[in-house]
Amino acid sequence: MIKTIAIENVRGIGSKTFDLDIFPNKPSLLVAPNGFGKSSLAAAFAALKTRRMELPKEQWHLGDEALPPKLSLTVKQKGPVKTLVADGQSNTIAGAFDVHVVSSRLRAKATKHNMGRFTTAVAALEISDLILVATIPEKAKHLYSSTSIRARFGNAGKALRKVDDILSNPGLADGFTDLCPVMDKADGVRMGAEITGLMDALTNATGTADDIRTWAELTLAPRFEVIPPLSAVADFIEPHAATGDRRIDALLSALQVTLTYLDDRKAFKAACKYLSYLDEKQGYQDVINAFGATWKEVRPREHKRSLVVSFPAAMHISNGQRDSLCFAAELRKIERSIGSKDVIVVIDEVFDYLDDANLVAVQYYILRLIDRVKEKGRNIYPLILTHLNPYYFRHFSFPKPKVYFLKKSKPSIGKEFRLLLLKREDPSIEKDIGRHFLHYDPVDVDIRPQMKAVGLKEAWGQSAVFRAHIEAEWEKYVKQADNYDPFAVCCHVRVTIERHAYDALPDEARKTTFLGTWKTRNKLEYAASQGVVVDDTLYLLGLIYNDGMHVNESVDESSPIVSKLENLTVRHMLLQSLKA
Repeated sequence: MIKTIAIENVRGIGSKTFDLDIFPNKPSLLVAPNGFGKSSLAAAFAALKTRRMELPKEQWHLGDEALPPKLSLTVKQKGPVKTLVADGQSNTIAGAFDVHVVSSRLRAKATKHNMGRFTTAVAALEISDLILVATIPEKAKHLYSSTSIRARFGNAGKALRKVDDILSNPGLADGFTDLCPVMDKADGVRMGAEITGLMDALTNATGTADDIRTWAELTLAPRFEVIPPLSAVADFIEPHAATGDRRIDALLSALQVTLTYLDDRKAFKAACKYLSYLDEKQGYQDVINAFGATWKEVRPREHKRSLVVSFPAAMHISNGQRDSLCFAAELRKIERSIGSKDVIVVIDEVFDYLDDANLVAVQYYILRLIDRVKEKGRNIYPLILTHLNPYYFRHFSFPKPKVYFLKKSKPSIGKEFRLLLLKREDPSIEKDIGRHFLHYDPVDVDIRPQMKAVGLKEAWGQSAVFRAHIEAEWEKYVKQADNYDPFAVCCHVRVTIERHAYDALPDEARKTTFLGTWKTRNKLEYAASQGVVVDDTLYLLGLIYNDGMHVNESVDESSPIVSKLENLTVRHMLLQSLKA
């Protein structure tokens, strides 16, 4: 668990500590409004190098080099809680985590043109190259020869299946690399003698190839199985063997692979390394193909011993395709680098500007990365920085994501008001609460017995008392107090907007129709159809006051609503719109 993240002197953040309690192996959405410091948090993680924190000077807080940057994590992995710190002199975070930061690759570039005595600069947007493999390994192939290795077994050599296809399969290269330490044990004194005995027995075998395999299956297979290197390699090979092959074929193939490795370990490892690179390259190509970018000539290219993806000018590729493609490729890169440490992946607002289809795609890649890390026995913390509140946007489809609001609000929903919203659909009060409390109605009602019966504040059963309460909370908001109830404020806004529209209608018949209309927007549209001047701002404010009429039992609902209410432009809109 990552309990806290503390940042000092990074971009716009002087000093800030986030109390989070982030659990591993599930997407964590870190939500904050634009300008709060999400990119500063991403920059702090991006500055982590193996031995120290190296933040570009232009990103130091206030541009002051006397204010050194620092990143601290309070974590609980195995054992007690500990604090890991990275600064300009050291980095203990690197000992516990592999850290990756994924952000938009769009950059501004100015091109200078000399025109006689004058120089002009033309600005354009370009997408920086994505380096997938920093250094391409030297080309190498396995030194295996079926002819040579069969000759070592005399007549029995014809019983051995060729393993060229298995050894040259790029998708198996990493598996063979992992088996190298196991095969190293095959030349030990005891195991070496056992393998020599098996080879001698095979060399003396007679009959057809099928006869020899059947004999070996009955007499030699048990001896193969108790030699760990041979049984382990056979286990790895068997799922990839040709149709019709038996266990003895996998064991005999394992013997060939092991002998090839022992003949020249350096060459074997070099071949695996290059084949692994080919598999990695194809994996990146598959990712790009999945996003339909091949027609734009976007593909992995080998350039100066590196594998890179170059992009066309920003104007020639859609923002969504660019961001989702880069994102998927970078996650694939992270997937290939999983090592012995837990993983932190910081994703800086990649999600915020994608359409629904690309959002589904990038969420798939995150979930796949989580699975891959777990398969390696490690933990991963995907930290997704966003300004979008996921509770109100259907395109966040992760199964049970954890949501953390970085900007904690002091104003918060009152206990009684929260309970009212949670129980608003109780059959005994639903009709009255909806019409006379959460919407405007000039008729005062008294439902105190029903309110008491369902455990709600009895005094609020008088609609006049309830309206006085939400008006008092509104006055706190107007005076910029820090103890107002944001949900009560939203309720007052909605009721007042409806009251103004109601009062502007010319006769009782239309007012009656207005009161019987469902939803505030529909009420306003009806009023407008009857000649009432309804400012477009009132429709826009629906994004504010409608959010304050619903709660979620298990989350911090106040912070995102307060963030909207505290926005200076929104505050101005509200104050102007609610003037009598």
